[in-house]
Amino acid sequence: MIATKDVPNADDIDREIEAEFREDVRQTIDTVDVIASNVRSGATEPEAAVVGLRAAVRSLNAQAPSGVLPNVRLVLRRMDEYVGPLNTLDEQTLSDIESFAGRLEDALEGRLEGSDAAARVVRELPIKRTFDIDFEVVVPRPIEVLLVLRDRAGAHLVERELAACGLHSTCVKIPFDAFEQVFRVRPDLIIAGQEIGEMTGVDLACAFAAMPPTRDIPFALLTSYEWGHPALRDLPPRAGLLKKGPSFGDDLAQALSRFGLT
Repeated sequence: MIATKDVPNADDIDREIEAEFREDVRQTIDTVDVIASNVRSGATEPEAAVVGLRAAVRSLNAQAPSGVLPNVRLVLRRMDEYVGPLNTLDEQTLSDIESFAGRLEDALEGRLEGSDAAARVVRELPIKRTFDIDFEVVVPRPIEVLLVLRDRAGAHLVERELAACGLHSTCVKIPFDAFEQVFRVRPDLIIAGQEIGEMTGVDLACAFAAMPPTRDIPFALLTSYEWGHPALRDLPPRAGLLKKGPSFGDDLAQALSRFGLT
């Protein structure tokens, strides 16, 4: 008979995974503090500092275990998206990154209370600043848009248009990941591509429209198809249609106006 007294059970393994993740998050928060201090003091060049910061945040986000500390993972995903495109660090971006670190710590220590905590926090996080947009003219607003797009270049163009309207956005490439984001964050708008892998954008629209907690969240489909195309037959009538190409900006403006997000 095989002895089992020293074999850890599933709960022990889960606690160990969470403890390790907590320690990794604390180390990343400390790294942010050190990098910000070194850049401000001139001990580290901003261009070199952002490389180390990006590596630390990206590595932590990539290794974040599913099902553990969901609010931490929500903040971390958005921190990764913010830091990823940066080429340097200035006072504004340093301040923004410190805000992310502060929210990470709040989530880690359980200071984000209430059923709407995740939805509230993501709307308070700094908006991405890698676009050529003057945010002294464009005032960021607490409106969250979830993108479900596989094409990185296409997602970048959509996010830029949203940022130009002062809107927050985050992007997932795997449609199944959208369900966690939608249920936890309750975005003000979902924009999905039609071809997104294992399911289509129409499938996703139908799924959200069928569930009571999500049926009232505005949904827009990004596609090259026109209304009436067989692929759009089952698209819920309430959904918006964003055409790829020159009309995209106008289509987006109309959708935002229609859904009361202007």
